[in-house]
Amino acid sequence: MNKSLFAAALLASAVSCTPKVSGPVIENIVAHTAVDDWGTVVKSIDVTVNNRKVLKKLQATDFDIENNAANTFYDIETGQMVKPYTEDGISIQKNGNVLTITAKPFDAEGARNERFQKEAWKVTCTNPALNFGAADVNETQIEVIDDCIRGTFTFGGITREYMLYLPKDENGNTIPNVPLFVWQIGGGEYNQDMMTVALANKCLVSLPQHDQKCATLVFALANPNYSYSASLDPSKIELIDRNNALQMAFIDQLISEGKVDGSRLFCAGASSGGGCTMRFMMQFADRFKAAIPVCAMDPIVPIHMVIRSNPEYPAEKFTDDVEKVWKDKCVYKWNGTDMVLSEMNIDAFTKLPMYFVHAQDDNTCNVVSSHVYFDARQRLGAKDDKMQIYSDDDMKKFGFGGMLSHFSWCRMLNDYSEGAAMDWLVKQF
Repeated sequence: MNKSLFAAALLASAVSCTPKVSGPVIENIVAHTAVDDWGTVVKSIDVTVNNRKVLKKLQATDFDIENNAANTFYDIETGQMVKPYTEDGISIQKNGNVLTITAKPFDAEGARNERFQKEAWKVTCTNPALNFGAADVNETQIEVIDDCIRGTFTFGGITREYMLYLPKDENGNTIPNVPLFVWQIGGGEYNQDMMTVALANKCLVSLPQHDQKCATLVFALANPNYSYSASLDPSKIELIDRNNALQMAFIDQLISEGKVDGSRLFCAGASSGGGCTMRFMMQFADRFKAAIPVCAMDPIVPIHMVIRSNPEYPAEKFTDDVEKVWKDKCVYKWNGTDMVLSEMNIDAFTKLPMYFVHAQDDNTCNVVSSHVYFDARQRLGAKDDKMQIYSDDDMKKFGFGGMLSHFSWCRMLNDYSEGAAMDWLVKQF
């Protein structure tokens, strides 16, 4: 056979091996995602095709992902705005006519461009029939969140949505009487729908992702009045305490149903939620085992507005003010009919261990608030409290330095190292 005939034969052979598929090749796309610090990240994608032969010779190197970046604002190594990955970390698996693409987790909303706007991610392939983008996804599955129970609960004249995760054993059965971690949402999530609250950060998923057999609970709270110096307005404080009373009533229901262990209740929250955590413990200190107030706001005495108008105001004076409030009737409690102003259980409150977390350079909730709460509790006899104040370098290691220093709860929920707040919490389960 001469060279020209041989070449023609090879070409014919190659063409005969190429699957002949008319119309769209992709039948279904499922994105497997997980909650991260700023929303969700894509971890893997299942692509179902109408002809398995299309997948036969494909390799990971045949694929590329565009606009895939880490789910944060700043690159940990460079300190600059995060850019799309240079290495996608792609691997593939084939199971019949389903192709699974696994990659380095990337922001489900895409990467930010130079105008700081997000551009949707897309997957390209050497076979253009297998190109697709975020808009083509038919189904999104969210790790942990999809296993949560959603509902509403009414108490004290208000109704709130909740999301509850209950851990399961290796057979898929719900484990009874587990510890409970309840999170108090920040002001950025107030008056938002339940999914917005659940996906805002890792508050629901951090413990399950670290294989901790602990129930996690979050309520979508409506509290339009909570702001700096809310302590000056009794109606604002009463609403915070009413929201907390509703949560406690729901927790009591979980205990009575055998879902959670009433002797292992834990509470945490950040920013406005850090302040709500403080008031929750003021109401129900005898019910909880430990609490973590993070970058707490000031619903006890005005702190932040005073600092902004008078930066030289002595922190010790704030401590005096807080101590004085705690010794008076300072918390609203449900009396069976309504919320009434009552005294704290000082003994239970001081015996309850707290771990205060804050960033030194927080420009939203000044670090003074955590020092004040810590010091005031020490004066009342608290002996088991701890405190973690992150430096700017500490925050930058997790991509939250500079203008993002307020987000110390993201740093906290990622950190299970020895002595860190989440490690301290887990050791009490």
